Amino acid sequence: MKLKFTKIILMLAVAGMVSACSDKNEKSPDKMVRTGIQRIMTEDNQFNFSGSYQLEFIIQNNENKSPSEITEPTIASEVSASEAFVSEEYDDDTSELTEYDDDTSELTEYHRKQRDLYNKSIGQFLEQFGKSFSVPFTGAVDMKKGVMEVIPEVRYEDKNVLISFKFPTYLDFNNLSLYLDGSAITHLSDIMPDNKMVVGDKYMQFAVPQDKAQHLPVADLLKSLPKSVDDCYASIDPSAFKKVNVDEFGKTLEAKYQVNLNTDYASSLKCNTVTLQSLSKALKETAAKADQNNKYKPEDYAMLENIIDGLASIYSDSNNALADTPMGAHMKQLKNQSNLIVVVNFYFDSKGRIIGIRIKTDDIPMAITGREEPKGTIRIDYKFRMDYTGSPKFTMQPTPQNSINMGSRLGWY
Repeated sequence: MKLKFTKIILMLAVAGMVSACSDKNEKSPDKMVRTGIQRIMTEDNQFNFSGSYQLEFIIQNNENKSPSEITEPTIASEVSASEAFVSEEYDDDTSELTEYDDDTSELTEYHRKQRDLYNKSIGQFLEQFGKSFSVPFTGAVDMKKGVMEVIPEVRYEDKNVLISFKFPTYLDFNNLSLYLDGSAITHLSDIMPDNKMVVGDKYMQFAVPQDKAQHLPVADLLKSLPKSVDDCYASIDPSAFKKVNVDEFGKTLEAKYQVNLNTDYASSLKCNTVTLQSLSKALKETAAKADQNNKYKPEDYAMLENIIDGLASIYSDSNNALADTPMGAHMKQLKNQSNLIVVVNFYFDSKGRIIGIRIKTDDIPMAITGREEPKGTIRIDYKFRMDYTGSPKFTMQPTPQNSINMGSRLGWY
């Protein structure tokens, strides 16, 4: 009887394990992603990370021109000095005829070909630069303590050359401060003539003034963040999430599952808007529930709401302060880019935790940067991997003694 009872217990235990594994595997792809992100923000929120950011430029060739037409433009031998001189005099006296009118003179053809040669050279430079330039990074997150660190490395590497700058950065949500180790630059700037602000080996602190920071309910904002981010992903069509076989990058992570999110720039901006609007709504609700004993006053919540609403207006179709600026024009272009695909790959371990993310963009027209020439596209490849240690390692330990408050030093406040 005792043996049968033991067998029953074992069978139930095995059945429970199989059921648990089955539940993880049978989750819809969108639920896998949403659950994984919530775990990062609420449970598994102490980890180290690493990754890289890479740009690739694909420049269009001048298909309608032979190489000789591009590399050997018309020169002065084909347009005599006297003809050029007469042409210049004529242009000075005649406002209706310009040297850049493609239908007028041989001299104009020379300038057009020079321009094509210049644009081709710029294109070749960008292609080579993209192959050699990257931004690898490492960092740590400890949301239970309210701190985060990221160490980006601006890197250029090619044959016989290696240029590298690191800028360790530390963000402390407790005192609303950003600390930067700028020694890659300050070791030189400190010894420049007439330099009146020597930084030395200290961190540079950029902080919200304490008289304002004490009136910002950031803690309440952070509490609302997980739900607001989930609202963002919930606003995406579930069919955009697809469970696929683990790719090569996922295999390097030893991932068990992979989910791809296929979206576009316009939808991404909409998702950002949903997050910010959800945060603003949460702040309003928290303010309405606050009693007289609350640390923050209604005007404190209103001040933070205005900041969040201002950011939301940039991403949404609402009028905003940047509407008539280059940044505003750029955002307006992005809002209309529903044909530019962004693929976000999420990689999971056997526990259902997200252990890596890779974001790859479709070909982005270079015109979106504001440059009409050279014609071409840009691709972005962003890789991010997490290491759940439970006790993340930080390289920076800012204190009042090893930091310089740049705001007060520069007279900002």
